[in-house]
Amino acid sequence: MIRSFRTRQWWLVRHAPVAASGKIYGHLDLPANFSDTNRVAELASALSPDCFFISSDLARCRETARLILMRQNAQNISVRESYSLREQNFGLWEGKTHEEVEGTDPIYYEKFWQNPSKNRPEGGESFSDVVSRVRSEINSLQNMPDERDIVMVTHAGVIRATVGIALGIAPENMLALTVAPLSLTHLTSFWDGEETKWQVNFLNNTGCAPCVGG
Repeated sequence: MIRSFRTRQWWLVRHAPVAASGKIYGHLDLPANFSDTNRVAELASALSPDCFFISSDLARCRETARLILMRQNAQNISVRESYSLREQNFGLWEGKTHEEVEGTDPIYYEKFWQNPSKNRPEGGESFSDVVSRVRSEINSLQNMPDERDIVMVTHAGVIRATVGIALGIAPENMLALTVAPLSLTHLTSFWDGEETKWQVNFLNNTGCAPCVGG
């Protein structure tokens, strides 16, 4: 029996850069710098307003999505917000520099970096925790009755997790992926109602060639 797959395009956008003075900010709701108007215009040109837009519920992602849609004259398009698409929660480390964390608790800090995909900052998440919640969100989106392609405006950690899930690699290897601010990543999913197969078309595009999604 020939299996029939439904195809969906996934356009993953990392939010605009955040001026955090070297601090760990994870779940902190910090504003982004949108001075790179040319790059926002490139993204608006590369993406279709006919897609299903979803973003992290943090302001730096919401505002990135909003500005892309404004540039498309599509302000009326709604953007779903999802807590599950937040960056990794660094717990008590958030708002501090790496030097401050290491100075406060050098033993725990060193232990964390021995296996950062599995170990958790105090009060926070491991990267493997992020992968688990992102996987759940992706499965939910894949199964939704809305058949439009997806624009996901989110964080570097979430994009690493999504691409890593598509590639079937371990969380520790996902951390090797580079995801720059205002970069664009493109995946294609093939879903038959039970199983999803993936194709990675490009990763971390920071200067859009024509790549319009349907």
